[in-house]
Amino acid sequence: MKVSLREATKEDLELLFNWRNQPEVWQGFYTQSKENRALTWEEHWTWWLSRNKDWRTFIIEYEGKPVGVVTIGQLDYWEPETGIYIGEVSLWGKGIAKRALELAIDYIKNYGRKYTRTTILDNNERSKKLYESLGFKRIGEARPGESLYRKEL
Repeated sequence: MKVSLREATKEDLELLFNWRNQPEVWQGFYTQSKENRALTWEEHWTWWLSRNKDWRTFIIEYEGKPVGVVTIGQLDYWEPETGIYIGEVSLWGKGIAKRALELAIDYIKNYGRKYTRTTILDNNERSKKLYESLGFKRIGEARPGESLYRKEL
């Protein structure tokens, strides 16, 4: 399976917007799922502009085609946070997210970090299974309905 990561650019914004507005995808996002709605372009643009140098947004490519996103936040701090989604929902369950997350974890480890973490909605069984398969352990509640997971690298 050929999975790779490349840094997202402004040219990817429309694709990310379309992916993030699919109900199957946004149900995994805390705010969107809580409000039960898609994003506006203005909200999406504001999100993009809010990404400072401590956040990395990568496009997941599968066999040379963009299929999803991995984010690594707070990389310049002691415990970066990961996030992932496959925007091409027809490819769910094929191991692409697992391989992409492995690449992101390697990136964090090579950056010199000792831990990584993520937050997962308590009802998101797919994400819990994915992260737990890579050694993440639940360490507590992040926000109501959302748990914090951590992995030692």
